[in-house]
Amino acid sequence: MAIEKMFFVNIAGPVRKLDYFVIKNILPYDVQLVNAISILESVKGLYPFSIQNPYENVIKKLNKLCENLDIDVKQMDMDDRQINCALLDVEPIIEDLNNELVNLQNKKEEISNNIKKRKRIKKQIIPIQNVDIEINKLFDFEFMKFRFGKMPKDSFDKLKNYVEDLDVLVFKVFEEDDSVFLFYFMPRLVRESIDSLFASLYFERIRISEDVNGCPKEVINNMDSALIELEKQKKEAEDNIKTFYKEHYDKIVDIYNIINQLDQVFDVRRYAVHSKEAFYITGWIPQSQLDEFMCNIKQDEDITCIVEEDEAIKKIKPPTKLKNNILIKPFEALVNMYGTPSYNELDPTAFVAITYLLMFGMMFGDVGQGLVIALLGYYVYKKKENSIGKIAMYAGFMSAIFGVFYGSVFGNEELLRKHLSFIPMINPMESKQVVLAIAVGFGVVLIILAMILNIKNSSMNKKYGKLLFDRNGLAGLIFYLALIYFALSMFFRENYKIQGWQILLLIVVPLILIFLAHPLDNIISKRKIFPDDKSGFFIETIFELLETLLAILSNTISFMRVGAFALNHVGFFLAFHMLADMVGGTGSILVMLFGNILIICLEGLIVAIQGLRLEYYELFSRFFNGEGVAFKPFKIKNRQIT
Repeated sequence: MAIEKMFFVNIAGPVRKLDYFVIKNILPYDVQLVNAISILESVKGLYPFSIQNPYENVIKKLNKLCENLDIDVKQMDMDDRQINCALLDVEPIIEDLNNELVNLQNKKEEISNNIKKRKRIKKQIIPIQNVDIEINKLFDFEFMKFRFGKMPKDSFDKLKNYVEDLDVLVFKVFEEDDSVFLFYFMPRLVRESIDSLFASLYFERIRISEDVNGCPKEVINNMDSALIELEKQKKEAEDNIKTFYKEHYDKIVDIYNIINQLDQVFDVRRYAVHSKEAFYITGWIPQSQLDEFMCNIKQDEDITCIVEEDEAIKKIKPPTKLKNNILIKPFEALVNMYGTPSYNELDPTAFVAITYLLMFGMMFGDVGQGLVIALLGYYVYKKKENSIGKIAMYAGFMSAIFGVFYGSVFGNEELLRKHLSFIPMINPMESKQVVLAIAVGFGVVLIILAMILNIKNSSMNKKYGKLLFDRNGLAGLIFYLALIYFALSMFFRENYKIQGWQILLLIVVPLILIFLAHPLDNIISKRKIFPDDKSGFFIETIFELLETLLAILSNTISFMRVGAFALNHVGFFLAFHMLADMVGGTGSILVMLFGNILIICLEGLIVAIQGLRLEYYELFSRFFNGEGVAFKPFKIKNRQIT
């Protein structure tokens, strides 16, 4: 439940070493960069960087080269050797490598296309391989045209009824399954009508390439020989690409790894400023890394770094870095959904972790269903590695713990009571008033804790007016405790009478202080006591006081829903038990199975949302502002070749 202390660093060094410095001294640590011009605006001779990224074009060419070579890009750390090689002018090298690779790939592509072409020609003439005629001579007719193709057998039989009266010669070549392969010859002048006739009989033309020379058998033999030679050439081209890969892989790795980082490190210039020879960088670093960071910087004599305390920096607010142990860290997600804690504010993560789990367990207490939710949370966490999965795991275990004291296992309230009779158990439906009273009492404790946290936050931020007079400050706490005390006294003590001085001291005085909170705060802060529109101010304050009184009652009663959902949980099971008894047999098992699934999915979601609602509206609104700036250190997408 802590926010890590921040220190402000001012760094200066030679412009020529900026990228090298960032890689060696900024990337290994968590440093949130701040626009230096906003800090050093009064210093003359400093200018923002306005240079175009020189690595942008190189990285595009490298990405293309890696894509062509099918090189995987993964996470990898850099070393000094890679950093030093960045000083070389690598763009001509990449250009030459790209050109060489493109030539090799084009040659392979040309051979592959030639192979496809010859296979296509071979496929065309296989049906006529037994025809003893030089195919190329068929293309030389001056007054005749020929067609080669296939048609269904039924259509071929019908064709005999037409060809006797037409100027066409048909030669059957080959028969396969339900198709007949054939040639037909016709005068050029009637080709359109003849083609239309054959098309109506479902003739499919097979075009023969004009590259076919000689008899079909000869052509097929020549094609087979040519294909064997082309396959050898293709294998040789592939071997050349593999050789290229092996010879240049290390060089590509070295260049890509460093240029990729330098391409992204160049973005530091958006935050830095420079003079003619020096760069200046400013930013925040957490206390836990400061000593190691400074020790690393001192190794370079050209770099100067000045460290300032957070209180010394007036122009900008320090960012917030939450510092929680591994158990409660997942609940930071719930806090950040509401807002980021301010730097000088309490971190409510631990408070949320404890209270949210208690509320979830009280509202959704069942051993079996709780363990199911825990297993689902574990699956989500392993699959996505997100905080929601871990929170679901914790909530499921808490549900199982409360389920033991409710005596409920998948809705069965007899099993645990029979075998674990030594554990005190409560049946919510048989003790409705007790359950609701415990829920309200739990809410009272949480509201009191929220007010105490608000007092602590006000003290940390030196907002003494809010600490003393706010409705969630000391005055509000005294008023709320007095109301609780009087209510309990009248309930448990017969003939109890509230004394006049008690009402005056514990009720009236706190209400007056709350009513005058703004003027009293202005007196402490040495500001104007009342605004110019005094009547409007008093009317607004009266309504605020009425809203405070109503909120105290509604916020307290709102926690009754914790008990109500515990009763609702049992009520759901009673309904499904009744349905199961009505159905009987195997159907009763299916009813209970469906009931458990429905309750886990539907009621589990509702309870989770209601828990968040109570956290945000009934508790956070009392002590948590959430107006901080999240700590975002400068990092790069460190995609590297391995």
